[in-house]
Amino acid sequence: MPKTTLSSVELAAVVEELQMLIPAKISRVYDYEERGILLELHVREKGKQLLRIIPGKFLNLTTSKESPIQPSGFCQQLRKYLDSAIITSLRQKDSERILVLEIEKEQRHSLILEFFSKGNIILTDETNTIITCLERQTWKDRTVKPGEKYLFPPAPINWKEINEAKLYQLLQKSGKKSVIISLATEVGLGGLYAEELCKNAGIDKEKNPKNVSFTESAKIMNELQKIKESLKKPLGFFYEEEIYPFALTDKTPKTITQTYNEALDTLKPFKKKSPYENKIEHLQRTIATQEEAIKIQKEKIIEESRKGESIYENYTFFQQLLDHAKELFKKEGIEAVEQEIKKDKKNMKVDKFRKKIAITI
Repeated sequence: MPKTTLSSVELAAVVEELQMLIPAKISRVYDYEERGILLELHVREKGKQLLRIIPGKFLNLTTSKESPIQPSGFCQQLRKYLDSAIITSLRQKDSERILVLEIEKEQRHSLILEFFSKGNIILTDETNTIITCLERQTWKDRTVKPGEKYLFPPAPINWKEINEAKLYQLLQKSGKKSVIISLATEVGLGGLYAEELCKNAGIDKEKNPKNVSFTESAKIMNELQKIKESLKKPLGFFYEEEIYPFALTDKTPKTITQTYNEALDTLKPFKKKSPYENKIEHLQRTIATQEEAIKIQKEKIIEESRKGESIYENYTFFQQLLDHAKELFKKEGIEAVEQEIKKDKKNMKVDKFRKKIAITI
Protein backbone atom coordinates (compact mmCIF):
# COMPACT_ATOMS: atom_id res chain seq x y z
CA MET A 1 0.00 0.00 0.00
CA PRO A 2 1.16 3.61 -0.57
CA LYS A 3 3.28 5.33 2.04
CA THR A 4 1.11 7.22 4.55
CA THR A 5 3.44 8.47 7.29
CA LEU A 6 7.05 8.98 8.37
CA SER A 7 8.74 6.58 10.76
CA SER A 8 11.21 7.77 13.38
CA VAL A 9 14.12 6.69 11.14
CA GLU A 10 12.68 8.50 8.11
CA LEU A 11 12.00 11.69 10.07
CA ALA A 12 15.67 11.65 11.12
CA ALA A 13 16.64 11.53 7.43
CA VAL A 14 14.38 14.49 6.59
CA VAL A 15 15.70 16.54 9.52
CA GLU A 16 19.29 15.91 8.41
CA GLU A 17 18.54 17.29 4.96
CA LEU A 18 16.58 20.28 6.31
CA GLN A 19 19.58 21.60 8.25
CA MET A 20 20.50 23.52 5.09
CA LEU A 21 17.56 25.83 5.84
CA ILE A 22 19.05 27.21 9.05
CA PRO A 23 18.84 30.13 9.51
CA ALA A 24 15.70 30.75 7.46
CA LYS A 25 13.25 33.64 7.39
CA ILE A 26 9.54 32.76 7.31
CA SER A 27 8.07 34.93 4.56
CA ARG A 28 4.52 33.62 4.83
CA VAL A 29 2.41 30.82 6.31
CA TYR A 30 -0.23 29.13 4.14
CA ASP A 31 -2.83 26.41 4.64
CA TYR A 32 -1.99 23.18 2.83
CA GLU A 33 -4.71 20.73 1.85
CA GLU A 34 -6.93 19.45 4.69
CA ARG A 35 -4.78 19.70 7.84
CA GLY A 36 -1.37 20.89 6.78
CA ILE A 37 0.51 24.16 6.49
CA LEU A 38 3.10 25.45 4.06
CA LEU A 39 5.97 27.65 5.23
CA GLU A 40 7.37 29.91 2.55
CA LEU A 41 10.97 30.49 3.57
CA HIS A 42 13.83 32.66 2.39
CA VAL A 43 17.18 30.95 2.81
CA ARG A 44 20.46 32.79 2.33
CA GLU A 45 22.14 31.88 -0.98
CA LYS A 46 19.30 29.48 -1.81
CA GLY A 47 16.38 31.85 -2.19
CA LYS A 48 12.77 30.78 -1.70
CA GLN A 49 12.07 27.35 -0.22
CA LEU A 50 8.68 25.78 0.51
CA LEU A 51 8.37 23.50 3.54
CA ARG A 52 5.33 21.21 3.46
CA ILE A 53 4.06 20.14 6.89
CA ILE A 54 1.28 17.55 7.13
CA PRO A 55 0.98 16.49 10.81
CA GLY A 56 0.76 12.75 11.32
CA LYS A 57 1.95 12.21 7.75
CA PHE A 58 4.80 14.03 6.01
CA LEU A 59 7.37 16.80 6.24
CA ASN A 60 9.45 17.81 3.24
CA LEU A 61 10.58 20.55 0.91
CA THR A 62 8.20 20.91 -2.00
CA THR A 63 7.80 22.77 -5.28
CA SER A 64 4.00 22.84 -5.09
CA LYS A 65 2.26 25.90 -3.65
CA GLU A 66 -1.45 25.18 -3.58
CA SER A 67 -3.43 26.88 -0.83
CA PRO A 68 -6.97 28.18 -0.26
CA ILE A 69 -7.60 31.83 -1.09
CA GLN A 70 -9.09 32.41 2.36
CA PRO A 71 -6.70 31.31 5.18
CA SER A 72 -8.11 29.34 8.10
CA GLY A 73 -8.30 30.80 11.60
CA PHE A 74 -5.36 28.62 12.65
CA CYS A 75 -3.28 29.84 9.71
CA GLN A 76 -4.05 33.46 10.59
CA GLN A 77 -2.94 32.87 14.18
CA LEU A 78 0.35 31.41 13.00
CA ARG A 79 0.92 34.34 10.65
CA LYS A 80 0.66 36.74 13.59
CA TYR A 81 3.62 35.09 15.32
CA LEU A 82 5.61 33.55 12.47
CA ASP A 83 5.54 35.94 9.51
CA SER A 84 9.01 37.54 9.18
CA ALA A 85 10.34 35.38 12.05
CA ILE A 86 13.67 33.53 11.83
CA ILE A 87 14.00 29.76 12.29
CA THR A 88 17.18 29.43 14.37
CA SER A 89 17.16 25.64 14.84
CA LEU A 90 15.35 22.58 13.60
CA ARG A 91 15.71 19.32 15.53
CA GLN A 92 14.07 15.97 16.10
CA LYS A 93 13.11 15.34 19.72
CA ASP A 94 15.52 12.50 20.56
CA SER A 95 14.36 9.69 18.24
CA GLU A 96 10.65 10.48 18.55
CA ARG A 97 8.37 11.40 15.68
CA ILE A 98 8.40 15.02 16.83
CA LEU A 99 10.12 18.00 15.23
CA VAL A 100 10.88 21.24 17.08
CA LEU A 101 11.51 24.52 15.24
CA GLU A 102 12.98 27.26 17.42
CA ILE A 103 11.81 30.65 16.15
CA GLU A 104 12.79 34.22 16.96
CA LYS A 105 10.88 37.44 16.25
CA GLU A 106 10.20 40.00 18.98
CA GLN A 107 10.13 36.99 21.30
CA ARG A 108 11.18 33.35 21.13
CA HIS A 109 8.66 30.71 20.16
CA SER A 110 8.68 27.02 19.36
CA LEU A 111 6.71 25.39 16.56
CA ILE A 112 6.27 21.74 17.53
CA LEU A 113 5.27 19.27 14.83
CA GLU A 114 3.92 15.85 15.88
CA PHE A 115 3.88 13.02 13.34
CA PHE A 116 2.54 10.18 15.50
CA SER A 117 -1.14 9.20 15.62
CA LYS A 118 -3.29 11.93 13.96
CA GLY A 119 -0.48 14.43 14.41
CA ASN A 120 -0.61 18.05 15.54
CA ILE A 121 0.97 21.47 15.09
CA ILE A 122 1.60 23.40 18.32
CA LEU A 123 2.94 26.91 18.84
CA THR A 124 4.39 27.69 22.28
CA ASP A 125 5.94 30.77 23.88
CA GLU A 126 9.34 30.96 25.56
CA THR A 127 7.86 29.52 28.79
CA ASN A 128 6.62 26.47 26.83
CA THR A 129 2.98 27.53 27.25
CA ILE A 130 0.76 26.64 24.31
CA ILE A 131 -0.42 29.69 22.34
CA THR A 132 -2.36 27.80 19.68
CA CYS A 133 -2.62 24.31 18.20
CA LEU A 134 -4.17 22.68 15.18
CA GLU A 135 -6.26 20.34 17.33
CA ARG A 136 -7.04 20.23 21.02
CA GLN A 137 -6.14 16.79 22.32
CA THR A 138 -6.41 15.05 25.66
CA TRP A 139 -4.12 12.12 26.38
CA LYS A 140 -3.71 10.01 29.50
CA ASP A 141 -0.56 11.86 30.56
CA ARG A 142 -0.94 15.29 28.93
CA THR A 143 -3.38 17.84 27.51
CA VAL A 144 -2.74 19.84 24.37
CA LYS A 145 -4.72 23.11 24.29
CA PRO A 146 -4.01 26.86 24.56
CA GLY A 147 -2.93 27.97 28.01
CA GLU A 148 -1.53 24.57 29.01
CA LYS A 149 2.18 23.83 29.39
CA TYR A 150 3.34 21.72 26.48
CA LEU A 151 4.60 18.33 27.65
CA PHE A 152 6.41 15.91 25.40
CA PRO A 153 4.99 12.36 25.40
CA PRO A 154 6.82 9.80 27.58
CA ALA A 155 10.12 9.18 25.81
CA PRO A 156 10.89 5.68 24.44
CA ILE A 157 14.41 4.31 24.02
CA ASN A 158 16.51 6.67 21.91
CA TRP A 159 17.95 4.48 19.14
CA LYS A 160 20.26 7.34 18.14
CA GLU A 161 22.19 7.08 21.40
CA ILE A 162 21.80 3.44 22.48
CA ASN A 163 25.05 1.44 22.80
CA GLU A 164 25.89 -2.28 22.77
CA ALA A 165 25.53 -2.74 26.54
CA LYS A 166 22.17 -0.93 26.71
CA LEU A 167 20.80 -2.79 23.71
CA TYR A 168 21.82 -6.17 25.14
CA GLN A 169 20.28 -5.24 28.50
CA LEU A 170 17.05 -4.15 26.83
CA LEU A 171 16.77 -7.42 24.88
CA GLN A 172 17.45 -9.50 28.00
CA LYS A 173 14.64 -7.73 29.87
CA SER A 174 12.22 -7.65 26.95
CA GLY A 175 8.82 -9.22 27.32
CA LYS A 176 8.28 -9.40 23.56
CA LYS A 177 8.07 -12.79 21.85
CA SER A 178 10.58 -12.01 19.08
CA VAL A 179 13.64 -9.84 18.56
CA ILE A 180 12.04 -8.07 15.58
CA ILE A 181 9.08 -6.94 17.71
CA SER A 182 11.42 -5.76 20.44
CA LEU A 183 13.51 -3.71 18.00
CA ALA A 184 10.43 -2.34 16.25
CA THR A 185 8.50 -1.27 19.36
CA GLU A 186 10.88 -1.02 22.32
CA VAL A 187 13.78 0.50 20.39
CA GLY A 188 11.36 2.41 18.16
CA LEU A 189 12.74 1.46 14.75
CA GLY A 190 9.51 0.23 13.18
CA GLY A 191 8.93 -3.17 11.61
CA LEU A 192 10.74 -2.76 8.30
CA TYR A 193 13.94 -1.32 9.74
CA ALA A 194 13.94 -3.87 12.57
CA GLU A 195 13.70 -6.64 9.97
CA GLU A 196 16.50 -5.05 7.97
CA LEU A 197 18.74 -5.07 11.06
CA CYS A 198 18.04 -8.75 11.77
CA LYS A 199 18.62 -9.74 8.15
CA ASN A 200 21.93 -7.89 7.85
CA ALA A 201 23.12 -9.10 11.26
CA GLY A 202 22.32 -12.72 10.31
CA ILE A 203 19.91 -13.21 13.22
CA ASP A 204 16.57 -15.02 13.11
CA LYS A 205 13.98 -12.27 13.51
CA GLU A 206 11.64 -14.65 15.35
CA LYS A 207 14.24 -15.47 18.00
CA ASN A 208 13.25 -14.72 21.59
CA PRO A 209 15.10 -11.50 22.55
CA LYS A 210 16.15 -13.07 25.86
CA ASN A 211 18.08 -15.69 23.86
CA VAL A 212 20.08 -13.13 21.89
CA SER A 213 23.75 -13.36 22.91
CA PHE A 214 25.94 -10.33 23.55
CA THR A 215 27.82 -11.10 20.33
CA GLU A 216 24.56 -11.13 18.35
CA SER A 217 23.49 -7.92 20.08
CA ALA A 218 26.79 -6.34 19.02
CA LYS A 219 26.11 -7.39 15.41
CA ILE A 220 22.69 -5.70 15.55
CA MET A 221 24.33 -2.60 17.01
CA ASN A 222 26.89 -2.60 14.20
CA GLU A 223 24.12 -2.68 11.58
CA LEU A 224 22.24 0.08 13.41
CA GLN A 225 25.39 2.20 13.26
CA LYS A 226 25.47 1.69 9.47
CA ILE A 227 21.88 2.96 9.24
CA LYS A 228 22.75 6.03 11.31
CA GLU A 229 25.70 6.75 9.02
CA SER A 230 23.52 6.42 5.90
CA LEU A 231 21.04 8.94 7.35
CA LYS A 232 23.73 11.65 7.29
CA LYS A 233 23.36 11.81 3.51
CA PRO A 234 20.07 10.12 2.62
CA LEU A 235 18.79 9.49 -0.89
CA GLY A 236 15.32 8.55 -2.09
CA PHE A 237 14.92 4.85 -2.92
CA PHE A 238 11.60 3.84 -4.50
CA TYR A 239 10.41 0.26 -3.94
CA GLU A 240 6.93 -0.43 -5.32
CA GLU A 241 4.81 2.19 -3.49
CA GLU A 242 7.22 2.73 -0.58
CA ILE A 243 10.12 5.18 -0.31
CA TYR A 244 13.16 4.74 1.94
CA PRO A 245 16.17 6.99 2.71
CA PHE A 246 18.73 4.24 2.05
CA ALA A 247 18.98 1.05 0.00
CA LEU A 248 17.38 -2.12 1.34
CA THR A 249 19.21 -5.45 1.28
CA ASP A 250 18.22 -7.95 -1.43
CA LYS A 251 15.90 -5.47 -3.17
CA THR A 252 16.39 -3.43 -6.33
CA PRO A 253 14.94 0.10 -6.30
CA LYS A 254 12.85 1.25 -9.25
CA THR A 255 14.13 4.82 -8.99
CA ILE A 256 16.68 6.74 -6.90
CA THR A 257 16.48 10.48 -6.22
CA GLN A 258 19.37 12.65 -5.05
CA THR A 259 17.58 13.62 -1.81
CA TYR A 260 14.97 12.01 0.41
CA ASN A 261 12.95 15.25 0.42
CA GLU A 262 12.71 15.07 -3.36
CA ALA A 263 11.30 11.56 -3.10
CA LEU A 264 8.75 12.53 -0.44
CA ASP A 265 7.55 15.42 -2.59
CA THR A 266 6.14 12.90 -5.07
CA LEU A 267 3.62 11.71 -2.47
CA LYS A 268 0.13 13.17 -2.71
CA PRO A 269 -1.66 12.01 0.48
CA PHE A 270 -4.86 13.91 -0.25
CA LYS A 271 -5.20 13.13 -3.92
CA LYS A 272 -8.55 11.43 -4.57
CA LYS A 273 -8.71 8.79 -7.26
CA SER A 274 -11.51 8.78 -9.78
CA PRO A 275 -13.85 5.74 -10.01
CA TYR A 276 -12.10 4.86 -13.28
CA GLU A 277 -8.66 4.83 -11.62
CA ASN A 278 -10.01 2.62 -8.81
CA LYS A 279 -11.57 0.28 -11.39
CA ILE A 280 -8.30 0.08 -13.35
CA GLU A 281 -6.33 -0.71 -10.17
CA HIS A 282 -8.89 -3.38 -9.22
CA LEU A 283 -8.59 -4.98 -12.66
CA GLN A 284 -4.78 -4.82 -12.51
CA ARG A 285 -4.81 -6.61 -9.15
CA THR A 286 -7.22 -9.23 -10.55
CA ILE A 287 -4.98 -9.79 -13.60
CA ALA A 288 -1.90 -10.12 -11.38
CA THR A 289 -3.71 -12.69 -9.19
CA GLN A 290 -4.87 -14.67 -12.22
CA GLU A 291 -1.39 -14.61 -13.79
CA GLU A 292 0.07 -15.96 -10.55
CA ALA A 293 -2.61 -18.71 -10.49
CA ILE A 294 -1.79 -19.61 -14.10
CA LYS A 295 1.90 -19.80 -13.25
CA ILE A 296 1.17 -22.16 -10.33
CA GLN A 297 -1.04 -24.37 -12.53
CA LYS A 298 1.66 -24.57 -15.21
CA GLU A 299 4.17 -25.66 -12.59
CA LYS A 300 1.70 -28.30 -11.39
CA ILE A 301 1.20 -29.55 -14.96
CA ILE A 302 4.95 -29.93 -15.41
CA GLU A 303 5.26 -31.78 -12.10
CA GLU A 304 2.30 -34.09 -12.75
CA SER A 305 3.56 -34.82 -16.28
CA ARG A 306 6.92 -35.79 -14.82
CA LYS A 307 5.20 -38.16 -12.40
CA GLY A 308 3.13 -39.66 -15.21
CA GLU A 309 6.21 -40.24 -17.34
CA SER A 310 7.97 -41.86 -14.38
CA ILE A 311 5.03 -44.21 -13.82
CA TYR A 312 4.94 -45.13 -17.52
CA GLU A 313 8.69 -45.80 -17.59
CA ASN A 314 8.43 -48.07 -14.53
CA TYR A 315 5.08 -49.64 -15.41
CA THR A 316 6.37 -53.23 -15.37
CA PHE A 317 7.99 -52.76 -11.96
CA PHE A 318 4.84 -51.22 -10.48
CA GLN A 319 2.64 -53.98 -11.87
CA GLN A 320 4.89 -56.71 -10.45
CA LEU A 321 4.97 -54.90 -7.10
CA LEU A 322 1.20 -54.66 -7.03
CA ASP A 323 0.72 -58.32 -7.92
CA HIS A 324 3.23 -59.41 -5.27
CA ALA A 325 1.61 -57.19 -2.63
CA LYS A 326 -1.87 -58.55 -3.40
CA GLU A 327 -0.68 -62.13 -3.14
CA LEU A 328 1.14 -61.46 0.15
CA PHE A 329 -1.89 -59.64 1.56
CA LYS A 330 -4.19 -62.59 0.81
CA LYS A 331 -1.83 -65.03 2.51
CA GLU A 332 -0.44 -63.12 5.51
CA GLY A 333 -2.22 -59.74 5.81
CA ILE A 334 -1.27 -56.08 5.64
CA GLU A 335 1.49 -56.37 8.29
CA ALA A 336 3.39 -58.76 6.08
CA VAL A 337 3.12 -56.37 3.15
CA GLU A 338 4.46 -53.56 5.36
CA GLN A 339 7.43 -55.63 6.51
CA GLU A 340 8.24 -56.59 2.94
CA ILE A 341 8.13 -52.94 1.82
CA LYS A 342 10.38 -51.84 4.68
CA LYS A 343 13.18 -54.20 3.67
CA ASP A 344 14.77 -52.18 0.88
CA LYS A 345 12.19 -49.88 -0.65
CA LYS A 346 12.88 -46.58 1.15
CA ASN A 347 10.73 -44.55 -1.22
CA MET A 348 7.61 -46.56 -0.30
CA LYS A 349 5.40 -46.85 2.73
CA VAL A 350 2.22 -48.74 3.60
CA ASP A 351 -1.00 -47.07 4.72
CA LYS A 352 -2.45 -49.92 6.80
CA PHE A 353 -5.71 -48.09 7.48
CA ARG A 354 -6.57 -47.59 3.80
CA LYS A 355 -4.62 -50.68 2.72
CA LYS A 356 -2.61 -48.80 0.13
CA ILE A 357 1.05 -48.45 -0.86
CA ALA A 358 2.37 -44.87 -1.23
CA ILE A 359 5.34 -44.44 -3.58
CA THR A 360 7.47 -41.30 -3.78
CA ILE A 361 8.56 -40.63 -7.36
